[in-house]
Amino acid sequence: MFESVSGYYRSIIPVVTEHVRTSLDNGPEGQYEFFRARAVHDHATNASFHLWHNQVSITLCHVTKQIKVGPTGQLIMATRGIGLGPALMACVLTWLKRQNVNDYTIDPGSLSPVDARTEKDRLQRNRFYMAFGFQLSNWDGSETGLEVVEGSFTAATVADLVIPDRYQTPLKAWSVFARDLADERVSGIQNLQTLKDIDRWTHARHWLVRWLLRQWGWPARFTTRHMHPLKAWEPDPRRRQAQSAQAAPERNKV
Repeated sequence: MFESVSGYYRSIIPVVTEHVRTSLDNGPEGQYEFFRARAVHDHATNASFHLWHNQVSITLCHVTKQIKVGPTGQLIMATRGIGLGPALMACVLTWLKRQNVNDYTIDPGSLSPVDARTEKDRLQRNRFYMAFGFQLSNWDGSETGLEVVEGSFTAATVADLVIPDRYQTPLKAWSVFARDLADERVSGIQNLQTLKDIDRWTHARHWLVRWLLRQWGWPARFTTRHMHPLKAWEPDPRRRQAQSAQAAPERNKV
């Protein structure tokens, strides 16, 4: 799962990884290896995933000792500016670094002109590739680095690629995400119940007591959340009170 946080708003984007090792034509067994990280795409046609966008893939040829970063040399993120592209690239390069192929060379990939329509977009695109150790140049080699508009990205070998610390762990495994989400939900329900208990107590106070609380810097608002109808997922406070009443005699016996 990829998580993007902006203020109080949080968006969650599912990501899947795919790995295949196979042979084509009459080549050696396991000549080619393919690894891809794909994020769901809101505008994919009749599917959760787009045919090319929101994904980063790597193809290895163990005969020529060469790799290709894709798809088709272009990486286009539908949702930009949230760190999805770096997260997918970091995921793919992390896998690549574990394959012991540091001496493999990298076939140049094409820079997407879609990501260079404005100077800001071009700089963002170029910094993205350069952060991972790729070298950029235009087609005739007259421009390199941040100045490149149309051209290619490559590196001498896999050993020259890096994964910046800020992108080391941007993705969260589903099992970890589900556990954290469950813990967060329980914590949220408990916090809401605590706030309602405070509301219930302050609502029953005399106006003079409320005034004094304000003078003393009472941090909580005087609201009536405890009077709202219970949501389906909220525990009934009357049941909690009944359970507490039943538990009291047992504690006294002990």
